[in-house]
Amino acid sequence: MIALSLDDDGVATVTLDRAAARNALPTTAWRTLAQIVADVPDTARVLVIASRVPGIFSAGADLADLARLVEDVPARAAFRCAMAAAMEAIRARAMPVVAWVDGGCFGAGVALALACDLIVASPAAHFAIPPARLGIGYPAPDVARLAARLGQGQAARLLFTAAPIDAGEAWRIGLVDMIADGADIARSIAQNDAAALRLLKRTLRDASAPALNDAFESSFSSPAFAAGVARYRRTP
Repeated sequence: MIALSLDDDGVATVTLDRAAARNALPTTAWRTLAQIVADVPDTARVLVIASRVPGIFSAGADLADLARLVEDVPARAAFRCAMAAAMEAIRARAMPVVAWVDGGCFGAGVALALACDLIVASPAAHFAIPPARLGIGYPAPDVARLAARLGQGQAARLLFTAAPIDAGEAWRIGLVDMIADGADIARSIAQNDAAALRLLKRTLRDASAPALNDAFESSFSSPAFAAGVARYRRTP
Protein backbone atom coordinates (compact mmCIF):
# COMPACT_ATOMS: atom_id res chain seq x y z
CA MET A 1 0.00 0.00 0.00
CA ILE A 2 2.85 2.40 0.89
CA ALA A 3 6.47 1.80 -0.07
CA LEU A 4 9.82 3.55 0.44
CA SER A 5 12.75 3.58 -1.97
CA LEU A 6 16.07 5.45 -2.03
CA ASP A 7 18.15 5.91 -5.17
CA ASP A 8 21.87 6.53 -5.57
CA ASP A 9 21.32 10.27 -6.03
CA GLY A 10 19.84 10.65 -2.54
CA VAL A 11 16.20 10.88 -3.66
CA ALA A 12 13.91 9.03 -1.25
CA THR A 13 10.44 8.30 -2.58
CA VAL A 14 7.40 7.29 -0.57
CA THR A 15 4.81 5.93 -2.98
CA LEU A 16 1.11 5.35 -2.45
CA ASP A 17 -0.07 2.17 -4.18
CA ARG A 18 -3.68 1.28 -3.44
CA ALA A 19 -5.19 1.20 -6.88
CA ALA A 20 -8.47 -0.45 -5.91
CA ALA A 21 -9.29 2.50 -3.63
CA ARG A 22 -7.65 5.20 -5.78
CA ASN A 23 -5.06 5.68 -3.03
CA ALA A 24 -7.70 6.52 -0.44
CA LEU A 25 -6.13 5.91 2.96
CA PRO A 26 -7.84 4.32 5.97
CA THR A 27 -6.80 5.12 9.54
CA THR A 28 -4.26 2.31 9.62
CA ALA A 29 -2.61 3.58 6.43
CA TRP A 30 -2.14 7.07 7.88
CA ARG A 31 -0.28 5.46 10.79
CA THR A 32 1.82 3.44 8.37
CA LEU A 33 2.60 6.55 6.34
CA ALA A 34 3.79 8.36 9.48
CA GLN A 35 6.12 5.48 10.36
CA ILE A 36 7.51 5.09 6.84
CA VAL A 37 8.22 8.82 6.54
CA ALA A 38 9.97 8.74 9.92
CA ASP A 39 12.07 5.81 8.67
CA VAL A 40 13.45 7.70 5.66
CA PRO A 41 17.25 7.59 6.08
CA ASP A 42 18.90 10.83 7.14
CA THR A 43 21.26 10.35 4.19
CA ALA A 44 18.43 11.27 1.80
CA ARG A 45 18.81 14.74 0.29
CA VAL A 46 15.18 15.08 -0.73
CA LEU A 47 11.97 13.17 -0.04
CA VAL A 48 9.23 12.78 -2.65
CA ILE A 49 5.63 11.81 -1.85
CA ALA A 50 4.14 10.32 -5.02
CA SER A 51 1.72 7.75 -6.40
CA ARG A 52 2.33 4.51 -8.23
CA VAL A 53 -1.27 4.45 -9.50
CA PRO A 54 -1.80 6.14 -12.89
CA GLY A 55 -4.17 9.08 -12.89
CA ILE A 56 -4.50 9.56 -9.14
CA PHE A 57 -2.34 11.02 -6.38
CA SER A 58 -4.84 10.31 -3.60
CA ALA A 59 -8.59 10.24 -3.21
CA GLY A 60 -8.00 11.30 0.40
CA ALA A 61 -9.40 9.45 3.39
CA ASP A 62 -11.07 6.11 2.74
CA LEU A 63 -14.84 6.67 2.91
CA ALA A 64 -15.44 2.98 3.59
CA ASP A 65 -13.27 3.36 6.68
CA LEU A 66 -14.86 6.68 7.66
CA ALA A 67 -18.37 5.23 7.48
CA ARG A 68 -17.82 3.50 10.80
CA LEU A 69 -17.29 6.88 12.48
CA VAL A 70 -21.04 7.47 12.34
CA GLU A 71 -21.45 5.13 15.31
CA ASP A 72 -17.90 4.50 16.56
CA VAL A 73 -17.31 7.74 18.45
CA PRO A 74 -13.86 6.86 19.92
CA ALA A 75 -12.61 6.02 16.42
CA ARG A 76 -13.16 9.61 15.33
CA ALA A 77 -10.27 10.92 17.42
CA ALA A 78 -8.14 7.94 16.39
CA PHE A 79 -8.64 8.83 12.73
CA ARG A 80 -7.92 12.53 13.29
CA CYS A 81 -4.77 11.77 15.27
CA ALA A 82 -3.51 9.20 12.76
CA MET A 83 -3.92 11.65 9.90
CA ALA A 84 -2.26 14.45 11.92
CA ALA A 85 0.66 12.17 12.80
CA ALA A 86 1.32 11.53 9.11
CA MET A 87 1.31 15.26 8.32
CA GLU A 88 3.58 16.07 11.25
CA ALA A 89 5.98 13.28 10.32
CA ILE A 90 6.34 14.86 6.89
CA ARG A 91 6.79 18.34 8.29
CA ALA A 92 9.35 17.11 10.82
CA ARG A 93 11.79 15.80 8.24
CA ALA A 94 14.90 17.95 7.92
CA MET A 95 15.34 17.41 4.18
CA PRO A 96 13.13 19.13 1.57
CA VAL A 97 9.89 17.25 0.89
CA VAL A 98 8.23 17.39 -2.53
CA ALA A 99 4.65 16.36 -3.29
CA TRP A 100 4.52 15.04 -6.87
CA VAL A 101 0.85 15.23 -7.88
CA ASP A 102 0.12 13.47 -11.16
CA GLY A 103 -3.65 13.09 -11.50
CA GLY A 104 -6.46 13.54 -9.00
CA CYS A 105 -5.82 14.92 -5.53
CA PHE A 106 -8.85 15.16 -3.27
CA GLY A 107 -9.78 15.85 0.34
CA ALA A 108 -7.13 14.53 2.69
CA GLY A 109 -4.88 14.08 -0.35
CA VAL A 110 -4.70 17.87 -0.59
CA ALA A 111 -3.81 18.02 3.10
CA LEU A 112 -1.05 15.50 2.43
CA ALA A 113 0.37 17.69 -0.34
CA LEU A 114 0.10 20.79 1.86
CA ALA A 115 2.31 19.14 4.49
CA CYS A 116 5.17 19.10 1.97
CA ASP A 117 7.58 21.96 1.26
CA LEU A 118 6.95 22.04 -2.48
CA ILE A 119 3.92 20.92 -4.51
CA VAL A 120 4.74 19.97 -8.09
CA ALA A 121 1.87 19.03 -10.39
CA SER A 122 1.63 17.46 -13.81
CA PRO A 123 -0.67 19.06 -16.41
CA ALA A 124 -3.11 16.22 -15.66
CA ALA A 125 -3.40 17.10 -11.96
CA HIS A 126 -6.71 18.25 -10.54
CA PHE A 127 -7.78 19.10 -7.02
CA ALA A 128 -10.88 19.31 -4.84
CA ILE A 129 -11.65 19.50 -1.13
CA PRO A 130 -15.16 18.00 -0.81
CA PRO A 131 -15.95 17.56 2.92
CA ALA A 132 -18.72 20.19 2.74
CA ARG A 133 -20.57 17.87 0.37
CA LEU A 134 -20.18 15.03 2.84
CA GLY A 135 -21.40 17.00 5.85
CA ILE A 136 -18.10 17.00 7.71
CA GLY A 137 -15.27 19.42 8.50
CA TYR A 138 -11.58 19.45 7.64
CA PRO A 139 -8.80 19.17 10.26
CA ALA A 140 -7.91 22.56 11.74
CA PRO A 141 -4.13 22.33 11.07
CA ASP A 142 -4.83 21.52 7.41
CA VAL A 143 -7.27 24.42 7.08
CA ALA A 144 -4.59 26.67 8.58
CA ARG A 145 -1.98 25.46 6.09
CA LEU A 146 -4.42 25.91 3.22
CA ALA A 147 -5.23 29.49 4.28
CA ALA A 148 -1.57 30.31 4.86
CA ARG A 149 -0.72 29.16 1.35
CA LEU A 150 -3.70 30.59 -0.55
CA GLY A 151 -5.09 33.34 1.63
CA GLN A 152 -8.50 33.27 3.29
CA GLY A 153 -10.47 33.96 0.11
CA GLN A 154 -9.15 31.15 -2.08
CA ALA A 155 -9.10 28.74 0.86
CA ALA A 156 -12.75 29.57 1.48
CA ARG A 157 -13.52 29.05 -2.21
CA LEU A 158 -12.10 25.53 -2.22
CA LEU A 159 -13.65 24.56 1.13
CA PHE A 160 -17.07 26.14 0.66
CA THR A 161 -17.73 25.24 -2.99
CA ALA A 162 -16.00 21.83 -2.95
CA ALA A 163 -15.57 22.43 -6.69
CA PRO A 164 -12.65 20.86 -8.57
CA ILE A 165 -9.88 22.90 -10.16
CA ASP A 166 -7.32 21.88 -12.76
CA ALA A 167 -3.54 22.19 -12.58
CA GLY A 168 -3.47 25.60 -14.27
CA GLU A 169 -5.95 27.11 -11.83
CA ALA A 170 -4.18 25.47 -8.91
CA TRP A 171 -0.94 27.12 -10.04
CA ARG A 172 -2.68 30.48 -10.55
CA ILE A 173 -4.01 30.61 -6.99
CA GLY A 174 -0.84 29.22 -5.44
CA LEU A 175 -1.97 25.74 -4.41
CA VAL A 176 0.65 24.34 -6.77
CA ASP A 177 4.19 25.76 -6.88
CA MET A 178 4.99 24.62 -10.40
CA ILE A 179 3.70 22.47 -13.23
CA ALA A 180 6.57 20.17 -14.08
CA ASP A 181 7.89 16.64 -13.66
CA GLY A 182 8.25 16.05 -9.93
CA ALA A 183 10.97 13.46 -10.41
CA ASP A 184 13.06 15.96 -12.38
CA ILE A 185 12.60 18.61 -9.69
CA ALA A 186 13.63 16.15 -6.99
CA ARG A 187 16.79 15.20 -8.89
CA SER A 188 17.71 18.88 -9.34
CA ILE A 189 17.32 19.40 -5.58
CA ALA A 190 19.39 16.30 -4.80
CA GLN A 191 22.33 17.70 -6.80
CA ASN A 192 22.85 20.31 -4.08
CA ASP A 193 24.61 20.04 -0.73
CA ALA A 194 22.53 18.17 1.85
CA ALA A 195 23.57 20.34 4.81
CA ALA A 196 22.82 23.53 2.88
CA LEU A 197 19.39 22.21 1.88
CA ARG A 198 18.54 21.47 5.50
CA LEU A 199 19.73 24.86 6.68
CA LEU A 200 17.71 26.61 3.97
CA LYS A 201 14.62 24.61 4.95
CA ARG A 202 15.08 25.59 8.62
CA THR A 203 15.40 29.22 7.57
CA LEU A 204 12.27 29.09 5.44
CA ARG A 205 10.33 27.60 8.35
CA ASP A 206 11.43 30.19 10.93
CA ALA A 207 13.78 32.90 9.72
CA SER A 208 13.58 34.67 13.10
CA ALA A 209 15.28 31.85 15.03
CA PRO A 210 18.46 33.33 16.59
CA ALA A 211 20.48 30.16 16.04
CA LEU A 212 20.18 30.60 12.28
CA ASN A 213 22.65 33.49 12.29
CA ASP A 214 25.36 31.23 13.72
CA ALA A 215 24.35 28.42 11.39
CA PHE A 216 24.67 30.71 8.37
CA GLU A 217 28.14 31.88 9.43
CA SER A 218 29.24 28.32 10.21
CA SER A 219 28.19 27.16 6.76
CA PHE A 220 31.22 28.93 5.29
CA SER A 221 33.35 26.25 6.99
CA SER A 222 31.63 23.44 5.12
CA PRO A 223 33.65 21.16 2.84
CA ALA A 224 31.12 21.81 0.10
CA PHE A 225 31.77 25.54 0.20
CA ALA A 226 35.54 25.01 0.18
CA ALA A 227 35.20 22.72 -2.83
CA GLY A 228 32.94 25.23 -4.58
CA VAL A 229 35.41 28.07 -4.02
CA ALA A 230 38.23 25.86 -5.31
CA ARG A 231 36.24 25.10 -8.48
CA TYR A 232 35.50 28.80 -8.94
CA ARG A 233 39.18 29.71 -8.66
CA ARG A 234 40.10 27.10 -11.26
CA THR A 235 37.55 28.42 -13.73
CA PRO A 236 39.32 30.41 -16.50
